[in-house]
Amino acid sequence: MAAIEFVEHKITARVPELTNPTNVIDVPLSVRVDPLTGRTSRVITGTKLAPTERPDLSELTADPPFCPFCADKIEMTTGTFDSSITDEGRIRRGSAVIVPNVMAYSEYSSVGLYDTDKHFLDLPELTPQKVGDLLSAFVAYTKGVHGLRPMWSSVNANYLPPSGSSLVHPHGQSAHDDIGTTTQRELVERSRAWDGDSYWTSLVAQEEGGERWVGRKGRVSFFTPFAPSGFHEVWAVVDGCADITDLSDQDCADLGAGMSAVLGTYYALNLTSFNWALTGGGPNPSDRYSVLLRMVSRSNIDSFYRSDVTYFEKLHNEAMVDVGPEDVAALVRQHFG
Repeated sequence: MAAIEFVEHKITARVPELTNPTNVIDVPLSVRVDPLTGRTSRVITGTKLAPTERPDLSELTADPPFCPFCADKIEMTTGTFDSSITDEGRIRRGSAVIVPNVMAYSEYSSVGLYDTDKHFLDLPELTPQKVGDLLSAFVAYTKGVHGLRPMWSSVNANYLPPSGSSLVHPHGQSAHDDIGTTTQRELVERSRAWDGDSYWTSLVAQEEGGERWVGRKGRVSFFTPFAPSGFHEVWAVVDGCADITDLSDQDCADLGAGMSAVLGTYYALNLTSFNWALTGGGPNPSDRYSVLLRMVSRSNIDSFYRSDVTYFEKLHNEAMVDVGPEDVAALVRQHFG
């Protein structure tokens, strides 16, 4: 098995010292190249953007007069799935519920609630059971959609407004169509074109036990990416699983356990917002691609908050982070068990 090459360009910038601008100092900067896509990201040193304390979320997350996702309203405010997809109407697994999405951003889409009995779940309350049940319910819906025809499928989540979420009640969303997303297509296409053994099998084998390795649960391997695309990014690769429809209940439980540990790490770092995305292998999946989960933290909510998306991310497709993936992995390992 040929080794994957991790290319890192080390740069030295000469800048005025923050507390003594008449003094010019050398500051190291790392530009890293993703081995599969060639995308670059920048790991900066010196100034840190991490919050020193957690904001008070009580006003934002208080029970509202009306929430369409709470247990006393969901039967009236949400629709049911067509019987050609599922006979369940609304798909329930444990406390999780999957319902049709009113936002038409994909041909088929759904919204999944971790729990309808409580309006807001803070990060420690997103337990392995709740996350795992949500994933199992999404898999059930995805299988129903793929019963119509094979498609591109992804399961995703925003959490609180800085992540792009328009509703506070914690939820995820799935998307299914014949086109997929730009990143999803690129990952699958480059995986198929990779020379040699499966890129994902090789990547896991090379990262296992290293400084970016977090751990394994079942056939799910957790680690941090060499060239991150966001803050505090963590990946999980599901071995032998080419598409979301191949995920078993045990896979979902293992993913849920690892994801909950990552969210516990975010909580310990005084973070409050995140995104995650679980991407399948498309309408013609192969063993060249493995289902990939990516998780990133987002800016803390505040009346005048700093967005973590700058021109680097939005217009150059290049992340800039202030904590290296090796340091993130060390933090997550403490919560992984």
